[in-house]
Amino acid sequence: MSTTFGATTVEWGFNDYTKYEPGDTNIIITAPHGGNLKPSTQANGDSWPNRDDGCEGMDGKCVWTHSCGTPSSDQCDALTANDEYTRAIARDIADEIQAITGSRPHVVYNMLRRRKLDANREIHEATLDIPDAIKAYRNYTNFITQAQSAITGRGLLLDIHGQRHVPARTELGYLISRYRLNNTDYSISQSSIRSLGEHWCGSDDACFKDFIQGNRSLGHFMNQESLDAVPSTEQEKPNEELYFSGGYTLKTYGSKEGGMIDAIQMEFPREFRTGWGTNADGRQAKLASAIVSFCKENYNFL
Repeated sequence: MSTTFGATTVEWGFNDYTKYEPGDTNIIITAPHGGNLKPSTQANGDSWPNRDDGCEGMDGKCVWTHSCGTPSSDQCDALTANDEYTRAIARDIADEIQAITGSRPHVVYNMLRRRKLDANREIHEATLDIPDAIKAYRNYTNFITQAQSAITGRGLLLDIHGQRHVPARTELGYLISRYRLNNTDYSISQSSIRSLGEHWCGSDDACFKDFIQGNRSLGHFMNQESLDAVPSTEQEKPNEELYFSGGYTLKTYGSKEGGMIDAIQMEFPREFRTGWGTNADGRQAKLASAIVSFCKENYNFL
């Protein structure tokens, strides 16, 4: 199904469980955990139970079905908490970037609550093999692929999330672990912005540090807008605090394994997300300005 959105056509997935707003610039914004829909039955009338923990299989890997038996390992815990306000953040970032540049990013939304679909996991963990969840998952991933196909040349995907860690700061994930950031022990090839690093630095990993922790990084441009972020020029390392380095979306759609579209996970603290719609402190425009500055400095679009 499609509807008109400005000068473009919005595409909806099965039962309006997912949504794609096509853009006209080389940025994709994804919101996998911000949906509100929580159907209890599927389209055919079958029950749609909430996502639950998986079980550890004979090979040590998790089995993700509702009939797998008794959950037996912490590694098979299903995360089900929503990242509140992140759907609005994704939309508003796109709107503000358009206001600044005249061009709007592509935006892909999961409209289901995380208890029904976790769009930032592989398909079995994401859906627990519920047929309607599988349909929604495939729509969501197909929308991302569709957005990527619309981009010519280098691009950037921003995956929007929320967390409640202390201290309250935005965590920027590049598939580089807290340990490696703390020790500045990482390489271009390990990151979800590999394409960006190779474009400017070739194989020079020392040069690449500027794009993660230095004055070419997204964190630096957030600092310039008085927004706290790690890693950045003001907070280069997570140190011993909790830190999310990035998940399935970055691994699947970023440039670590090749391609020219980079990916960064943006984990916004609760304090930043709460009251988002009021925009009393201009946080929406500041965040969009930081992203635009990062792209203008490092890419050949915007």
